Amino acid sequence: IGISVGYLVPWSMVPDVVELDELETGQRREGVFYGFFVFLQKLGLALGLFVSGWALELSGYINATPGNPDPTQPASALLAMRVLIGPVSAAILLLSFLAVRAYPITREKHAEIRAELEKRKAASV
Repeated sequence: IGISVGYLVPWSMVPDVVELDELETGQRREGVFYGFFVFLQKLGLALGLFVSGWALELSGYINATPGNPDPTQPASALLAMRVLIGPVSAAILLLSFLAVRAYPITREKHAEIRAELEKRKAASV
C-alpha cells in the first residue's frame, strides 16, 4: 500500500492542474499536461537506471556471463546495492514529500477553481 501512493497521487494531481490552467488561460490542455507528465516519468526512470548502473559499475559489479551465470559479487557491489535501495531511495522519497508539500492546490482552492469554472460554463451557455 505504501508505494502505491507514489503511483496514484501524481496522477490524481494532474486533473487539478489542468483545471487551474483552464481557469487561468480559458483553454483545456489535458494532452499537453499528460504528455509532459509521462515524458517526465520516463525521463526519471531512465535517469534512475543510468545512475544505478553507473554506481554498480563503479562499485565493481560483475556481470553474468554464459560460463558464470551467478557470479559472486564483491562486498563493494553489495554495499552499492544496499545504499541505492535504502538511503538513496529514502532521500528521493523525502524530496518528493517536500515537493508535494509545496503543491499549491488545496481542497479549498480546488473547490474555488471548480466553482469558478462552473460559473463560466453556465455563463457561456
